[in-house]
Amino acid sequence: MMEDEFPVVALVVSAFVVLVPAGVGLAMIIGGLRHWNRARRLTETGERALATVVDNQVESGSNGSMSFTPVVTFTTQTGREIRTVLAEQSSFRSHLAGSQQTVAFDPEHPDKAVATTGQTGGAARALVFGSIFLLFSGFALFLVSHFFLSTDGLLGPDTYFGDTPFGDTP
Repeated sequence: MMEDEFPVVALVVSAFVVLVPAGVGLAMIIGGLRHWNRARRLTETGERALATVVDNQVESGSNGSMSFTPVVTFTTQTGREIRTVLAEQSSFRSHLAGSQQTVAFDPEHPDKAVATTGQTGGAARALVFGSIFLLFSGFALFLVSHFFLSTDGLLGPDTYFGDTPFGDTP
């Protein structure tokens, strides 16, 4: 009974080892491309305003590091005062209060503004890490197919003992 179940378990584990990293990698790449495309589109066609840094949103990392994300305010062409966080400009250094930069935004969703410079960092990281996950998945697929799924692999016929578990016994 155990002999019949082992290849099924090996196939399930192999599929998990290959498909999970591939799914994570694809999700990261798609997310990075969507973020990059949105920022590019807003930079090209969105409404622009001069934003002023008023604060920093501080986050502590698990290793004791801190990241700072600028909180900015700007006024739309219709006169609305907007206060938002420029998430793509997170860094390990505090942003100077009072410094100004140009932001682009959709007039219908001005709280989702992007800076017109320096917005590709998060998208580039997502593309790089997504590619690493895909490479790992491809390497895992190679190993799985070579060792578990081929007839010469670990689950193939046993050439030492023959087809019976106790060898060729009379």
